[in-house]
Amino acid sequence: MSRPSPTPVESLLDRFEEELLLAQGKSSNTALAYLSDLRAIARFLAPSGKTLLTFEPEDLARYFSDREALSARSRSRILSSLRTWSRFLEAEGLRKDPTEEIASPKIPRTLPKVLSQEEIARLLSAPDTRRAEGVRDRALLAFFYASGLRVSEVAAFPADRLDPATGAVRVTGKGAKERISFLDRNSLDLVRQYCESVRPLFAPRSPELFLARDGSPLSRQALWTLIKKYGKKAGITSPLSPHVLRHSFATHLLEKGLDIRSIQLLLGHEDIRTTEIYTHVSLAHLRKTLEEHHPRGKATKPEPDPDGPPPSSP
Repeated sequence: MSRPSPTPVESLLDRFEEELLLAQGKSSNTALAYLSDLRAIARFLAPSGKTLLTFEPEDLARYFSDREALSARSRSRILSSLRTWSRFLEAEGLRKDPTEEIASPKIPRTLPKVLSQEEIARLLSAPDTRRAEGVRDRALLAFFYASGLRVSEVAAFPADRLDPATGAVRVTGKGAKERISFLDRNSLDLVRQYCESVRPLFAPRSPELFLARDGSPLSRQALWTLIKKYGKKAGITSPLSPHVLRHSFATHLLEKGLDIRSIQLLLGHEDIRTTEIYTHVSLAHLRKTLEEHHPRGKATKPEPDPDGPPPSSP
């Protein structure tokens, strides 16, 4: 029995997916999220006879009205999916973009969590380097913090993209764009020690730098688990994730005086506004430091005036 031919909308969605992956360089996860959002909206529109080719702004208003529990961030993501789809349709000459009239929801800006440099030192000291896995894990934690890479980038990072002489880390990030970060001397020494003494023991059968005992690459989930494990061992009580290490990397560089444009390049941010969040983190850190150390930052018992009256007896 032959399969029914795809509808015009389904055919366009297939082409849209190709556009996202090949022309725009989106990740497969991003493309999947966009298509999931669009298909959910298509199901909502179907009873009214509308489709993803014929919807109007008021249809989207009804869609969001029926989903009042959605957070501003979720609404913004769905609207981004719709806008990208609508611009695709407009480029294909199929219709004018109907999302231009829709205002984006305001997303409250939250400052990313960062570790102090003392907490980073405790975290890096947590693995037991008497064991092969401990040597690997200490090198892994140092690599995370020193490079500022995303968890997906660390999981997929090939061993031959690290220059053992200079510490240069060549990474292919979002949109298949390449950038370079650098390991500091101490972190590079830890990674070299792992590569020379431990990685060969794992019988590598994959080019990735960080491997499991069976020679396969560590997954993103495994990296999350390891970081949480060592955070607990180091006595770090705040929530810990790979992204916290990335945030800490950027914030500490800013506090040490590196300019925001250089940090943008190291992180691989397309928009400088994404990187500027770290200036707010740094200012928050500065304010906290001032409150702790400024002579008028805390309420203290006043010193007695040597020329004034003596304190009264109880």
